[in-house]
Amino acid sequence: MSPNSLPASIECANCNKPLPKSEFMRCSSCKAAFDLVCINLSTQRFYSFYKLDKQRRDNWKCSKCPTKKPSKASTPRRLISDLSPESSNITVRDKTLTTKDIGSEGTPYESNSLKDDMSSTMDFKLLLEEMRAIRTEMSLFRSVITDLSSSIKSQNLRLDSLESRIDDLEAKTGESGSSVINKLEETIAQLKLDIEEKDQETLGNDIEVANFPEISNENSIHVMLTVAKKLGVELDERDIVSAQRVGAPRVSNPSAGGAARPRPIAVRLARRSQRDALLQAARVRRRLTTDDVNLPGTPIASRPFYVNERLTRANRQLFQRTREVAKRLGWTYVWTRDGKVFTRQENGKARHRVRTQADLVRVFGSNAVSDDAQSLAD
Repeated sequence: MSPNSLPASIECANCNKPLPKSEFMRCSSCKAAFDLVCINLSTQRFYSFYKLDKQRRDNWKCSKCPTKKPSKASTPRRLISDLSPESSNITVRDKTLTTKDIGSEGTPYESNSLKDDMSSTMDFKLLLEEMRAIRTEMSLFRSVITDLSSSIKSQNLRLDSLESRIDDLEAKTGESGSSVINKLEETIAQLKLDIEEKDQETLGNDIEVANFPEISNENSIHVMLTVAKKLGVELDERDIVSAQRVGAPRVSNPSAGGAARPRPIAVRLARRSQRDALLQAARVRRRLTTDDVNLPGTPIASRPFYVNERLTRANRQLFQRTREVAKRLGWTYVWTRDGKVFTRQENGKARHRVRTQADLVRVFGSNAVSDDAQSLAD
């Protein structure tokens, strides 16, 4: 086993701790092993000075085993009496050593001086190696700092560019935001109108019989056939697709005048021409009553009923609102045709189509419409 290889169970001779597998030193004299901390040896110096030089590491000695070389003064000298007879006639003279040649411990001065010079040279070389390593690390550190500075500068430039773009977008939004919103609102309103017109078109073959008395177990198709016959329009059961009361049942209110108002009858016809014929006949005979129909089970008291084209909920509300405003302002005519609401102040005046709340303001004026809204709220 080499002097610097250790089993894992060997401990430091100084602190009795297990030694690392590679970072330790073994004394070449007493064969004791030490870790780097106990012999005050840095890891950098160990790797740069001893690890790379096996001979230098194998010759290392601990502080307890100083280098001892025999001095010339302590070297045994041969006495004259020890010489053989053949050489007894030789005069033996001791070499006198001066203080210049002898060190303080009896070691030749030149040997100590040489040893100190070698130690100083090795320390200086180690210092140079450490300085070179520090210089290399500083160079690498400076390179990393330079790269970081460049990256930070580029990021700052990108942030400045993004901020400027955001400012431009905010400025453009502030200038055109209101106009864009107005356009979007106009588009939405137009789409709503288009959808409402499509819904109204689906009711193109429908009519509505309003204020006709409800009879228990009534047949709505038979009621519609009787009304059509009274109006002079011949219909067959095959011409009526469906006929039924619409809306929730209404409860009578005695305090309001007796029986509740009957629900309307919604009728869908097979052809548009039949619907138009019924509406035209109803316009001619405006004052139809239950007496004219004379159905079994109807109340004895006569009451008028109306045949109108069927409107969507939005158009029905708009029609009612238009009638209320026109009545309050003294306008004469409010009517519907093909699901469209019209109004006219009097004969000879222009007719106006009402599609939205804005049309009410345009036709009747903002004050009249706002007053009417306030009266409805009250």
